[in-house]
Amino acid sequence: MARAIKIFLIVIAALVVLLAATVFVVTQVIDPNDFKPQIREQAMAQANLDLEIPGDLAWQFWPSLGVSLGRTEARIAGEEELFAGINSASVGVAVWPLLFGQVEMDGVTLDGLEVNLVETADGANWEKIGPQDGAEEETAPAEEEQPGESGGMDIPLTIPSVAITDGKIRYRNTTDGTDIRVEHFNFNAQDVSLEEPFPMQMSLRYQDQSDMRVDLNLDTTLAADLDNNHFVLDPMTLDADIAGMTTNPVSVHLEQKLDVNLDEDRAQVTDLLLEAAGTRTTGNATVTGLTGEMKVAGQIDTEPFDANAALEAIGEEPIETSDDSALSKVALSATLDGPANSVMVNPLKVTLDSSTLSGKAGLENLETGKIVFDLNLDKITLDGYLPPQSDEEDSAAASGAGGGTGGKEGGTTQLSEAELIPVDSLRPLLLDGSLKIGELNYDTIQASNIVFNVDAKDGVLRLTKASGDTLQGGFNASGRLDVSGNTPRISFKQNVSSMQLQPVVAMALDKDLAKGIFSMDLDFSASGNSEKALVNSAKGNASMNLADGTVRGLNLYGTLVGGVNDMLGRFQGLSALIPNQESGKLPAALSEDTKIIDLTTKASLNQQVANLDSLEAKLDKGTLSGNGWMNMLTQEFDLKIGMQSPELGGSKYLEDVTWPLRCQGSLAGSPAKWCGPDKEGFAKIAQQAATNAAKGKLKEKLGIDAEGDTTEEVMKNAAKKKAQEKIEEEMGDKLKGFFNR
Repeated sequence: MARAIKIFLIVIAALVVLLAATVFVVTQVIDPNDFKPQIREQAMAQANLDLEIPGDLAWQFWPSLGVSLGRTEARIAGEEELFAGINSASVGVAVWPLLFGQVEMDGVTLDGLEVNLVETADGANWEKIGPQDGAEEETAPAEEEQPGESGGMDIPLTIPSVAITDGKIRYRNTTDGTDIRVEHFNFNAQDVSLEEPFPMQMSLRYQDQSDMRVDLNLDTTLAADLDNNHFVLDPMTLDADIAGMTTNPVSVHLEQKLDVNLDEDRAQVTDLLLEAAGTRTTGNATVTGLTGEMKVAGQIDTEPFDANAALEAIGEEPIETSDDSALSKVALSATLDGPANSVMVNPLKVTLDSSTLSGKAGLENLETGKIVFDLNLDKITLDGYLPPQSDEEDSAAASGAGGGTGGKEGGTTQLSEAELIPVDSLRPLLLDGSLKIGELNYDTIQASNIVFNVDAKDGVLRLTKASGDTLQGGFNASGRLDVSGNTPRISFKQNVSSMQLQPVVAMALDKDLAKGIFSMDLDFSASGNSEKALVNSAKGNASMNLADGTVRGLNLYGTLVGGVNDMLGRFQGLSALIPNQESGKLPAALSEDTKIIDLTTKASLNQQVANLDSLEAKLDKGTLSGNGWMNMLTQEFDLKIGMQSPELGGSKYLEDVTWPLRCQGSLAGSPAKWCGPDKEGFAKIAQQAATNAAKGKLKEKLGIDAEGDTTEEVMKNAAKKKAQEKIEEEMGDKLKGFFNR
């Protein structure tokens, strides 16, 4: 036995010496640089690459047997620009296992990798790599392995390390200006195996033509089943700093388990954790049909976060709100569910402070990009989300400043000529959605049962329905925005029925000016793509009604009384014709307001001016009729009103008289200063009444029908008639005496 063991050891020692001598001869006698011409020839023939190897090829002997490669550059045949290059590379196998017929990789390293990818209108440079002019790769016929036969050495199943350091990859597209750089690319993997999971790390910097920069670090464990195209990254941790998209860089932390099975056409994300800018999102998702009709399912939840704190974290200005606590509790819960070839969230729940938005939304069709939604907002109070009022706005509101003094056709308000409607973004939009709001509060206005239905197709966006209940009444509206042509066109229709007017006026003018039950029908259209163009092209018609109304601070009957009293001061003889007047004057109106029993008006809109084509009103002390205009931008107006009052109709000479009033100014001004009597018109009425009274008295007392447009003319005409009658009477008496003789 001892002799056998001795012989065995001698044989082993001999084999070791023989193998060592062989390795020594190979590494010391054979110069790998002698193979450079053959390597260049094969690179040109098989890959169409002009290969330059200015660095040395060198053998490694211990502790591993391998070869190292120095600086190497590859250019596409006929081109000067570098396509790819490396500073150094090496690969080796462990020496000791070779003694026992085993091949164990010791490691693979690649340093200074550089790749330049260029795409032009004529194609991409990487498409030129491969055999050219019909050349085909030479492949040796495979020898069939007989059953039971195997190679003399085992195939390596594990590589202790694979390292890529300081890599650079650049992609340029000359047609659209894309320029993407990946720098500082480092990759490291340990115990690389196709049978067992192995750890790997990767880091890089991404930068593109928009100056967006991403510094990324990935740490994961990969399990790869190449036979079944199944890859699992578990656990997977990714940290990234993203700059260029926001003022401050954004740090993103991602944890997840990623399971990709290409044979099953499936990818799955589980145990997702995403943290960024103070937000935390968890969930899972499964995507099937990766190469066909994709289907997404899963659950995504974002914990409550402060929106303004998130904005500050990325260096953006916070959203200024009247309520400091607004936007402090924003959360999301989304269930990914829908048919194939879609990405739908159903149900969807978004929490905004004390409001909840729920329903479903998503892309109904990934090919067409159609957006659909059916959402319900339970309640919301808008006041807290609006910007706080500035000191300038406060002082303007306190002083009652309006929109300017530009008169009917213009004003101090400046209209922008900047592009207002994003035509290019809206034209391809495909949309079908509905939003319902249970309760909405704004200022003193409360609305409920609000419904908005919208759709978009072929460059036409439609508001098919907008309705709701508010201010003890309701509204219905529809509209259309057509951006399919060169000039956007807008049309809008609205009906308001039995709505309380006072809250609307108080909100718009910041004062309690009017109240009543308001109804309106509006039809409006405009074209253009700026404020100025839309206003200048605006046209429309409106009919309005106000019942049981009051205009505060304006007493039209008081204005009428003031005008009549002024008229009596100039025409004192009319005092006898005006009932209920004392000492030549009517008593002043006790109320400062005008009570409107019913009012109707019809208006037409032309540019920024609403022309009141007709106005008819029944007051508690008379009736009104008139017309005029209002500048919708400056809030200036000019109305010519005729008023009839039964209080002044006691005299037959003033029955059915229409007293002319003139109302003009600005809605922002004092109502008490708006209206006044048309003095010239009042004078004409006084003159006519006096003339009619003179005619009546002459007829009544003297039986004379005197003509004339003024009292003086009537009196002169009456005198003439009286004189004529006297002469005729005297002549008659003389003739009678003559014939009676």
